[in-house]
Amino acid sequence: MTGWAGLGSSGHRALIGQVVAHYRDDSRVRAVAVFGSVSAGTWHELSDVDFDIVISDDAQVVPGDEIAELFGERAAIVLVRGDSADVVLDSVEEVSVRWHTLRTTSPNITATARVVAGRLTDGDLVAAGEANRAEPDVERLLDTAVRDAIGAQKALLRDRDWEAAAAVERVRASLTALRGRRDGLRLRPSRPAQALAALLAEIEASYELGPRRRALLSLSRDPRLSPGARSQ
Repeated sequence: MTGWAGLGSSGHRALIGQVVAHYRDDSRVRAVAVFGSVSAGTWHELSDVDFDIVISDDAQVVPGDEIAELFGERAAIVLVRGDSADVVLDSVEEVSVRWHTLRTTSPNITATARVVAGRLTDGDLVAAGEANRAEPDVERLLDTAVRDAIGAQKALLRDRDWEAAAAVERVRASLTALRGRRDGLRLRPSRPAQALAALLAEIEASYELGPRRRALLSLSRDPRLSPGARSQ
């Protein structure tokens, strides 16, 4: 069993310990892994804990029932989607759990997955996830990112910062999809203009946008269209 002494806060570790203890003698479970900010070391005290639970090929799992057995009445809100569940506990702590076979491991977890219990290794999960990785549709994702960047700029010009922040989040999602991993940028939604600039700088440094997309972005950066030039 791999330890989790260095993962997250004491609260995070308590949740990890609870899940590990629950599945320790469960013959269906091949491994319990943690991924995301808690395993990557970028966590905050308020970060949720993302669990990835690998089950045997013939195992049967009903996510809602699993959460009830894991947390009982502490599970105040349970949102189930197919083979996974998002949970808000009565302590306002948040947990996400996915149960799946090894061959259906998601490539989205490979950068941060860490096995904390079971018979599999980190390498086993990474290999299985990478085998499922599809090449991103770069052209479509770049078009989507540029479209949402222009939408964000227009929202800023109209003093619609909520809409701008939502559009910036979509740009971030496109960058994440392009990379096949979390973008790693620390952005502040309360400052959508700065967040947008950081994302576009990262995209332009990493991908060839081509003349059409560059021209659109250049036009959107016209000083006459900047937030400082908004009409009063």
